[in-house]
Amino acid sequence: MPRHLPALAILSTLAAAPAFAAPNLSGTEWRLVSPQAERAPTIRFDDGRASGFSGCNRFVWTHQDGKSQVAGTRMMCAPAAMRTEQAFLALLEAGPRVETDDRATTLSLVAGDTRYTFARVGAPSSAVPVAEHSEYLTVAPFTRPCSAGAGKMDCLQVKGADGAWQHFYGGIEGFTPEPGVGYTLKVRVIPVANPPADAPNRRVVLERVVMTEKAERLD
Repeated sequence: MPRHLPALAILSTLAAAPAFAAPNLSGTEWRLVSPQAERAPTIRFDDGRASGFSGCNRFVWTHQDGKSQVAGTRMMCAPAAMRTEQAFLALLEAGPRVETDDRATTLSLVAGDTRYTFARVGAPSSAVPVAEHSEYLTVAPFTRPCSAGAGKMDCLQVKGADGAWQHFYGGIEGFTPEPGVGYTLKVRVIPVANPPADAPNRRVVLERVVMTEKAERLD
């Protein structure tokens, strides 16, 4: 029977400065897209620490007094998930450098010949809270499978001002979509101060439905 130990077990001590020491990462969350994994690791950066899902367990990556430590819960999972986790934690243990694109929509952790690439989760944010504002979202008529933390789920597909479709993790308050119907919504984005490590840093609240359009699934 799998054993879940709630206490954190220290896995390693890193000599190199951690990736979360890089500027403009605080308050951002990322999900692994390459290499692909059935249970994709996630990582969220906060001041002086990072945390997330490592493929089977939760982990915390801290930096204090010039030292970095990776700690995690210890639960047994399926062999594939354990291999994903071991490889990801080995990357963190190697003290990877961080690389981001100009728009801060992708992030790579690189150590030697190993590169893990992550996609940004949710709306862009920075260490300086984004002011509360309204914006328009296009919502696709059908959800798509996505990974969230320790399990799979179906995510809304939304498109904002940047014109790129993306998974929408979480819900839009006051909005209950009907399958097979596409929407254009006006929403209110409300920043959340000091959210928990695994929680969104903003609330998205429906202001009004601008337009609806029925569609048929072709695939």
